[in-house]
Amino acid sequence: MHSSNKILPLLLCLLLVTGCKKGWLDVNYNPRDLTSTDATPDLILAPLLERAIAVQETRFLQHWMGYWAYYHFPSGHALQTYDRTQIDGDSFSGEVAPEIAFLETRSRDLRMTFYTGIAKVLRVLAFQRAVDVVNSMPYKDAFISTILQPRYDDGLTIYEDLMRQLDEATTLIKGAKLGDNIKISVADIMFHGEQAKWIKFINTIKLRLLIHQANRTDRAAYITAEIAKIKNEGSGFLESGQDASVNPGYIINKKLSYYFGSFSSHNQYGGGDYNPLMQMGSREWAHANVFAMNLLKQNNDPRQELFYSTIDIPVPSGAPEPFPQPGRQDLRGNKVGLYVNSGAFPYQDGAYISSVGGSRNSDIVKPEARGIIKGRDMADWVMTSIESKFLQAEAIQRGWLPGIAEEAYKDAVKESFRWLNAGGNATAPALSDAIFDTWYNAEVTAGNVNVSWAAAPDKYKLLMFQKYMAFNGIEPLESWTDYRRNGRYPDVPISIDPARVGNTLPFRLLYNSNEYIVNAANVNAVGPVNIFTSKIWWMP
Repeated sequence: MHSSNKILPLLLCLLLVTGCKKGWLDVNYNPRDLTSTDATPDLILAPLLERAIAVQETRFLQHWMGYWAYYHFPSGHALQTYDRTQIDGDSFSGEVAPEIAFLETRSRDLRMTFYTGIAKVLRVLAFQRAVDVVNSMPYKDAFISTILQPRYDDGLTIYEDLMRQLDEATTLIKGAKLGDNIKISVADIMFHGEQAKWIKFINTIKLRLLIHQANRTDRAAYITAEIAKIKNEGSGFLESGQDASVNPGYIINKKLSYYFGSFSSHNQYGGGDYNPLMQMGSREWAHANVFAMNLLKQNNDPRQELFYSTIDIPVPSGAPEPFPQPGRQDLRGNKVGLYVNSGAFPYQDGAYISSVGGSRNSDIVKPEARGIIKGRDMADWVMTSIESKFLQAEAIQRGWLPGIAEEAYKDAVKESFRWLNAGGNATAPALSDAIFDTWYNAEVTAGNVNVSWAAAPDKYKLLMFQKYMAFNGIEPLESWTDYRRNGRYPDVPISIDPARVGNTLPFRLLYNSNEYIVNAANVNAVGPVNIFTSKIWWMP
């Protein structure tokens, strides 16, 4: 592939980078080395599904969106100054998009329509995420070998074609005969060939695409027509407990995709079950940000110890602190851009700051495991039931779908409690529901405008606030998208690093600098790009 055609893989590998996991198939091959004469779709699909997980290569957004925070980097670190703004081949490695195109072509040639439909879904996920990061990009010209300098398509054009691709995927998957699609129940490590679940997933992706553009008033007629198509199809959306998640046969000694290491959900410093194989880079990333943590504390939210782990060593009474830490003192965080001098503040790093993930289970998934990561063999999510419920709630609140807005809102927040297993028994979701009900009713009585539907003066902002809270550590790209489409809401604080290059959170990332060398005419035709002012197309 010519170098000018590499921009798209570099963009698409956002959230599409595979880990080093084994177990789903006992073969030795590289799908990129397969030829059109020996490749069958079952040999290609599973690795692509694994690469489609939602939390790859977005940890910088966990910091930007107020969920996580470094504690010891000095002023000038790229993440804190917003210099981490270019799609980079080192940061976003892996060229998965050509393989998606190959899967689509090969399965179509072999008349394996189930695989063709899934390939279209994977294409949609990849391009949607890329557009949401850089807006215009090569699409129609992408991966055509005879085109060495692909033209850029605008984000709106791409989005509308993605909806058409999902329509085609629905038709292909609905009409597929399982017997004609070799090993589909094995290679499909997401839904194992269950057509009904694939259609629900497709409808939920459609709803995500429409919700993204909901604040563009000129898109109202288009949205109405597309919602009507979803209703007429009739399968609905992903419901409670129905994650779109992949599990190729993860085993106890695998390294979690949830990018903070083998003991991802355990406090990595001092005390407890420290893992010497834990990578330093992962330890640095995975600590609590006081912004999101303090919001949880202020609202008496029971999820605070499900998103974050309690500290291993208590902070001595009267110990010096760089800023106050209200509420529970076994849950503590840092601020993005604040360099902590360990000499002056010896209790503001390591074992004295909460890690992320909540659960301390480093074994296989168990019913009692709570938090984000519940065990090493846990499936990696592509889209959670939490997001599906919040998308439906917003659609109901906007009048797109039938239903009672207040009940849909409560159902979405309750799904977060279920997903985190707040009740401590995954086989009995009613226990999590009870914890939600007790908390919600208490906050209603207190008139908490951040929780109570009745008390909130702006129902839409309440819905968006609780969606932000529920996505803590789980869906930072969607949180960033909501922030941008809703006029910078919630008001996430910017980095306090004095070396930062802007005074607001960026709206987008830049194109890779190499693109300006090998495809200069087409990338320059997009016009000048400013990460702080250049909007993604769906922003009002």
